[in-house]
Amino acid sequence: MNETTIQHMGGEPTIKRRYFLQGAAGLIAVTVVGPPNRANATPIPGASMGVPEPAPGIASERIDGRAKVTGEKVFARDFNSADMGWGREQWYALYLPALTTEHEFLNVDLSHLPEDAKPARVILGDQLKSAVRAAPLARYRDLQLEAAATDQHEKGLAELFKMPLAASVKAFAAKGSSSVEFDIIVRPGTIPNYLGQAVALLMFDRREAYRAAKRCMQFNDASFQIYALDDAASKDMGAPWSPQTTYVKYFEGGETFSYVTADAATYQANVPAYRKKINQYLAQNPNLIRQSFIVDTQAMDPMFMEPESGLAYYDVEARSLSLVLGTQSPDGDVSSAASMFSGADSPIIVKEVILHSCYPGGGFGGRDSSPFSQLLALTAAFSQGAPVKLAHNRFEQFRYGLKRPGAHIKGELVAGPDMKLRLVDATLNFNGGGLRNLSPYVANLAALCIGGSYELPLANVFAQSKHTQDITGGSQRGFGGPEAFLAIETALDDIAASRGWDPIALRRVNITDTGGRTIVGGPIDQELRLGEILDRAEAHPLWADRENLKADYAARGLTYGTGIALSMQAYGTSGDGMVAAILLDPDGNFTVQSDAVDMGNGSATTLGVVIGPILGANASAVDMGSYLLFGQTGLTTRGNGSDWSNPRWTAKGVGSSSACLTGLHQVHTVQQTALALMQGSILPAAAAIWERQDLRPDDVEWVGGRLALVKGGAEPIARVDIAKIIYSKGLPRGALGHAFIQGRWVEADFTGPGGSMHLQLDGLSFYLPNAKNPTFVGRTNTKPPPAIAQRYSRYVWAPCANVIALTVDKGSGSVKIENVLSILNAGRLLVPQLVSGQSQGGIAMAIGYSLMEDMPNGMTGPADGTWNLNRYHVPRWSDVPLNTVYEPGKRAQELVTLPERADDRGAGRGIAEAVMCSIAPAISNALRDALGRRFTSLPITPAKILEGLRV
Repeated sequence: MNETTIQHMGGEPTIKRRYFLQGAAGLIAVTVVGPPNRANATPIPGASMGVPEPAPGIASERIDGRAKVTGEKVFARDFNSADMGWGREQWYALYLPALTTEHEFLNVDLSHLPEDAKPARVILGDQLKSAVRAAPLARYRDLQLEAAATDQHEKGLAELFKMPLAASVKAFAAKGSSSVEFDIIVRPGTIPNYLGQAVALLMFDRREAYRAAKRCMQFNDASFQIYALDDAASKDMGAPWSPQTTYVKYFEGGETFSYVTADAATYQANVPAYRKKINQYLAQNPNLIRQSFIVDTQAMDPMFMEPESGLAYYDVEARSLSLVLGTQSPDGDVSSAASMFSGADSPIIVKEVILHSCYPGGGFGGRDSSPFSQLLALTAAFSQGAPVKLAHNRFEQFRYGLKRPGAHIKGELVAGPDMKLRLVDATLNFNGGGLRNLSPYVANLAALCIGGSYELPLANVFAQSKHTQDITGGSQRGFGGPEAFLAIETALDDIAASRGWDPIALRRVNITDTGGRTIVGGPIDQELRLGEILDRAEAHPLWADRENLKADYAARGLTYGTGIALSMQAYGTSGDGMVAAILLDPDGNFTVQSDAVDMGNGSATTLGVVIGPILGANASAVDMGSYLLFGQTGLTTRGNGSDWSNPRWTAKGVGSSSACLTGLHQVHTVQQTALALMQGSILPAAAAIWERQDLRPDDVEWVGGRLALVKGGAEPIARVDIAKIIYSKGLPRGALGHAFIQGRWVEADFTGPGGSMHLQLDGLSFYLPNAKNPTFVGRTNTKPPPAIAQRYSRYVWAPCANVIALTVDKGSGSVKIENVLSILNAGRLLVPQLVSGQSQGGIAMAIGYSLMEDMPNGMTGPADGTWNLNRYHVPRWSDVPLNTVYEPGKRAQELVTLPERADDRGAGRGIAEAVMCSIAPAISNALRDALGRRFTSLPITPAKILEGLRV
């Protein structure tokens, strides 16, 4: 929910945030609030009876847990128009999906519907104006790739403008679908661009008619759609989405050519020459060990708890569009919705878009740049002023919802007789499906991760995502890492087996660490501790006793195998902006506001406790999804290139929220903002109470919720007394901070009531007691990130090793995971229970996509509308080891986290996807150990195992 709190705050939203979009029809205001009757966790038990509040920095429970487990309304699906105060009249919307990309869509035929199932309105694509029909979806994630895509597009346009008109039109048509926004509803007489693209919108003014129509039409689509008997194909099918990724590295004989170290202006032009050098190197060294690999993975569903759902309401008098939506990117989804009605030919005049942001019910990429927000917004234009509900069931979510794109990876890993790796050569093709979405970014990260956790002097990698007829590929479940690690980690084991080398010894010789360089040539500045991870794996009885364990299982007639795999998942993007606010109320309670969305990973809980050690108490309220805070910072991203000399400029405002960003990015921003409030307000207030000239952070400490002098000499002060002074003297009652990281955090000096502060922020504003809007504080002495960091691709990592033990039934081909050992470098464990929960969820998901989640492409898969959990098999309790400590003879998933060290500098790491990345290759390696066969086509189903055993 947009507002999550441990206090009852009544029915009306207490916080309202606004910014404006410029459209052809004028300014469109955008506001984000929480729904009424939103989930409020119960106050701390016993707090009113004098029981101490939780220790600062320690979470006593999930801040959103009670609301969810007690069934309060927290998801968009829970709400109807009456809950929102919009009256009891409510319409229902239903989209019909395209069934082919090879024939023209002509019309719908609803004559087969009974009278009591007829829609009140039917909207076809030719009834939509151009601005509505092909409104752009907001997609921004990665600064490096967006810059490349923009540059590629602008160069292409410049070339076109130099041509004669006829030639330019022909060339534009041949350029592919990299920047195309397909129609939201297919126009009659045109060929659908992908399966599941809407061909009609059906509007029902009665719930009974809506349900009757769904019962009649479900699993019977072809009876209600008319297609031409032609033989054609959708335009640009198979064309790559831009941008494509090329990483060539040549660190040999004193040369240091790579994506990072080469001149950006000439890098691409010089790639062919260095590819030739790599081939020459291979030809001149015939003693090299060249291990080929092929990896195939199918598309996967994110399987979040709540299928997409929402309410839309257009208030004719106010000219406002209200949406109730579970979203991963509130500002992006609202911008996408508003863009549909910003044109002069819009069917409705929209002056304001109000988003009631709910918990997404899971997500992890499945809702990132989802077209659902536009499909929902469109319904409000055709409901005659009534609120509309659009709610996917699980069949529809499988049919329409974003998927992790399928992939085909082919290449080779090259090593020398000394066990040292020399080269990774790989081509990665991802099935991007019907819309561009974020699949090119997935391919980009896979291209980086194909180098694994190792120091490689040579690399030749190309990656792309292609437009296909299939369901659109999104960004969830590892973001390209699992596919890449599956390739390199299985190839490593194949090399070890072919040479009789110990698989851990081979990895240990090649691991990278601080001072190393990725395959793009970017430096590694974090301490990875991969050697320590391998040492712990090697010493654990699951690995150390594996031969004895295999013999014990064999004596019981069971085929047993053990496999290990290492991963170094990157998190964040090539440039991340975050914003957070911390507010102090007159009673001394804190509220944290963050642009991030809690997608079930516990972000709200974490951000509520990390201010404790700084401000003396955990937050009493945590407001997530506050993306529009950026509009209050006084910062701008506009300008030509980098402009860090401008105190109001930043490289990125905010991005889509992802499950892995909490540990470092979100926490850092909240902590730095807390430091600003401490130094800019709390210390000056304490100085006034103690009648001292000034105070520095080192002069004080929090003891039992009171601020005390480290050296004594004055009575400690309660927070409530500090708050009273702050409000009476007009000191800041809150701070709003913005941070940007690209290689390293931007740092600057800021001046507040307590004097100068040096913070790892690039923007700071203070909320004064009697002012509605925050007051901008200009930065000075800005230390920007290194300019070259724009080409690093990624620069923060979550290293992990997984050891998998499994048994295989050779008769049926079924696999049973017996034990999982995960060894993780997570830095500081901010909330250990959440780290454990993320690990358990990651293991379950990875077991699912490695062994079970079989999702064919095209109309043989979920695009035909008949898929649900009866056909898409996900892990059950029996499929996942449930104990948390390894004991011989019992099933368990044991998580070992490396103890925090000084080099972690008190920071956590984004670990949401870290554990899952090495599960699939560890399973494949364990199967090779058990059966002597290599399986790298996911999911590794019983049928594939039986086929492999027959070969």
